[in-house]
Amino acid sequence: MSITNFIGRETTPDLEYLVDPTPAEALRLINLRKSTHVILIYGDMTASYEGRAKSQLEDLMPRLIISKPDGTFMVHESNKERPRLWNPPPSTLYASINLGILTLRSVRQSPREIVVVDIPVIRFVSAVRLGVTLNYRVFGREEDVVNAIISNPSIIEDSLQIIAREYHTIVGDIDLLGKDSKGNLVVIECKRSQAGPEAVNQLKRYVEHLSQKEGKNVRGILVAPSISSAAYHYLRQYGLEFRRVEPKELV
Repeated sequence: MSITNFIGRETTPDLEYLVDPTPAEALRLINLRKSTHVILIYGDMTASYEGRAKSQLEDLMPRLIISKPDGTFMVHESNKERPRLWNPPPSTLYASINLGILTLRSVRQSPREIVVVDIPVIRFVSAVRLGVTLNYRVFGREEDVVNAIISNPSIIEDSLQIIAREYHTIVGDIDLLGKDSKGNLVVIECKRSQAGPEAVNQLKRYVEHLSQKEGKNVRGILVAPSISSAAYHYLRQYGLEFRRVEPKELV
């Protein structure tokens, strides 16, 4: 697509791109859309970072730049999930042409950090409009497990009654405190991933403290998707219980 394809349009398009553009064409698109669109740049480039440390990508090679309207700036290579160099928001992107080479500067003011990229060979530039999820939520957290048990205590056992959430003690906050069908207090500790020995020891501290404080028997139940063999050994040794609950299955 030529640069002339998008100049002067009445409405801003969601997608624009240039293949093998001149530096002037690329500069025009970047400056026109950097505050509203995600900018993708593919080409042969070098890059450097200076701020709390210093680093350089001195070899001229194909890399990918992603610049977002909130100021996020990333230089990616063909491996690793994280960018090789980057600046978080809020940063400001400055684009210019120096001696015929497209130069990008991402500047973060506090702390002062600068990423500079020189792109002698520009192979592809695009501007894409992306959405933002306003009600983003991560499912499968410990909080989701706790909420599910409060809504439906039978997940743990029938006739269980939840009487407190985040019950404060001097040895820590108990996720859930309940009563079973026989009137016994039940301490419930929830984990979102495999429970290890530390989770068992944590539950043991809660149970022992509450048993001493109340002067009666207190049950302890560890809730997790799975439990390690070492943790299960200690669980049995301490007379505690385990319930397998997969957070994702509760959604």
